[in-house]
Amino acid sequence: MARSWHGAGVRKLAVTRSSWRRALLTAAPGALAALAGCGGDSVDNAAFASDLRDARPAEVTVQATVTALEADSPDRGDGVHQRFVVSVDGTRVEIDHNISLAPRVPVATGRVVVVHGQFEPDPGHPVIHYTHHATGKHEGGWIDLGGTRYE
Repeated sequence: MARSWHGAGVRKLAVTRSSWRRALLTAAPGALAALAGCGGDSVDNAAFASDLRDARPAEVTVQATVTALEADSPDRGDGVHQRFVVSVDGTRVEIDHNISLAPRVPVATGRVVVVHGQFEPDPGHPVIHYTHHATGKHEGGWIDLGGTRYE
């Protein structure tokens, strides 16, 4: 479900954006990192770098810039996945977002996102997946774009 931040709580996405959200989008570069911290999942690109270096799968929360959009993957029994590539401090990472379980994220190249999900350090093809609500098999994840959380 798409959600938008409103104060300390979370509510369903409204049709119009409030002036505070527009102000946030033009705020200092650290604003998205602070926004991610509101939900209890703080951005930690350094922890991600450590997991990548040690080739260790891990739950991660990263701030990244979208660098490429890829075709959706077909449903192979686990749902259709929206795929796009981000740069996490210079590291190319594919995001596999299950749109059979969560709304499509309207990403575009150059946009900054905060992603919480399961990092898999596949050599040459690192990926973050489980960016959707909890399914009982795995902790829930999400993608935040411009103050809207997609889970």
